[in-house]
Amino acid sequence: MYVTNEPINQPTNQPSMPFSSIDDQIAKLQQFNNKGGFDRDDKTSAKISAIAGKAIESMKQSAAEFLHVSLDDEKHSEEHVKATIDVFAESLSIKDKHGVIPIQCAAGRSESVAFVPLMAQEGLLLGVGGEESRGGLLTADKNVFVDLSYIEDDEKCKKVLEQLRELELFQKEDIRNFDLLYHFLCDGCAQRFEMLAAWDPQSLMTSTCNGGEPLIHDADMTEETFEMILKAGMRHFPERLGFLFRTYKGKTACETAFYELGAEIAIRIICRCIPPGENHPILHMAADSAPHMHMHLEDMLMKHYREEAYTKDATGRTVSQVRFHAQLRQGDTLSLTSANDNASFFRKATDDQIESKDPRSGLYPFMMAAASDQKSDLDAVNYLLRRCPKLLAAQYE
Repeated sequence: MYVTNEPINQPTNQPSMPFSSIDDQIAKLQQFNNKGGFDRDDKTSAKISAIAGKAIESMKQSAAEFLHVSLDDEKHSEEHVKATIDVFAESLSIKDKHGVIPIQCAAGRSESVAFVPLMAQEGLLLGVGGEESRGGLLTADKNVFVDLSYIEDDEKCKKVLEQLRELELFQKEDIRNFDLLYHFLCDGCAQRFEMLAAWDPQSLMTSTCNGGEPLIHDADMTEETFEMILKAGMRHFPERLGFLFRTYKGKTACETAFYELGAEIAIRIICRCIPPGENHPILHMAADSAPHMHMHLEDMLMKHYREEAYTKDATGRTVSQVRFHAQLRQGDTLSLTSANDNASFFRKATDDQIESKDPRSGLYPFMMAAASDQKSDLDAVNYLLRRCPKLLAAQYE
């Protein structure tokens, strides 16, 4: 056998074939097609068309896979993603093995969520998901707005929501229709929650948790979520102290926070959201919420809001007057002849309590005692009138 010592890949003097890039090859194919290409009846033409069809389908699937799992805002630009969609428009509608389309996958990953507005805008033009889908944001089994509450990057997701709003793909009524305040009332979602609450403050009053309780009564509240809802409430409803004393099933939101978080933690959060020394009627509202049952609540708050004890609320009443009226309104007092511990209730009342009108009912204390839901307390009415007869005379002037 003849053996040579020359290298197997020894270059020859023959010129090598130049390498063609994909772009070059596509350009050449286009030129070839413009010149007539193969005859339409030619078998070679049919074969090449079949091969091209398979190649395009494969590229379309690869594009869909890229949009499903490979998007990364640190590696890819919006121009890159848009170019992919422009060439392979159908890829936006291709479902993965879990039945999810690309925009829904993008909304589930911090690396890709920034591309959601672009994909929704392009999807709307292409009819992805149907007319009511808003480009794939809403489908029968997926809601991208809700999915945005599961990502940890709060600032990035807030920006996505703002962009969708600018594109008119996110509407104000969505906040209530999809219970978004409830979904975003979770740790790590403060910026998103604040943005939604600012857009639709009324939803702070109307939104409820899964159990039907108001948001500020959330049975699963954490330190962060309690501060989120109270802070938003104070920003938009300061006259109601952020719904801190909103009652649900006989308990105020303040008490719910004490129970769920512990009094020390709850008080610390309340003081951050309702700073002491700013004349907020927090003690007045605590006294008005349920005066007998919640006296301990007023006492605990008094330790931190000492200055507020000497102020008057918007109706011009002191804390003691508010408490006195609340007790009368509840009909929770006993007659003067009772042997109960509360028998001295009216005798201990001060003149300013007896002479002040309850702004909620529009009645003076002697009228409230006479109009009790349980029974008229005639002894109390007689005593109060003898203490301040000028009130009766004033009714006939």
